[in-house]
Amino acid sequence: ATTIRWDHGSHQIHDGAFAESHEELGGFYIITVDNLDQALEWAKRIPVPGKGSVEVRPIWPMGAEG
Repeated sequence: ATTIRWDHGSHQIHDGAFAESHEELGGFYIITVDNLDQALEWAKRIPVPGKGSVEVRPIWPMGAEG
């Protein structure tokens, strides 16, 4: 995963999921893009008030065998 962390309007990108023990899942989006850079550009548009983070993870399509 790649994580975007906000701190009152500024953001930093981190490789890896570094969820804090006090953080909770607030929802999720599934988007179709060609690469990680495009996914991060979309993730930066998600409104995050104050401090928080958005985690970006790839999804692998499953075949008929599941």
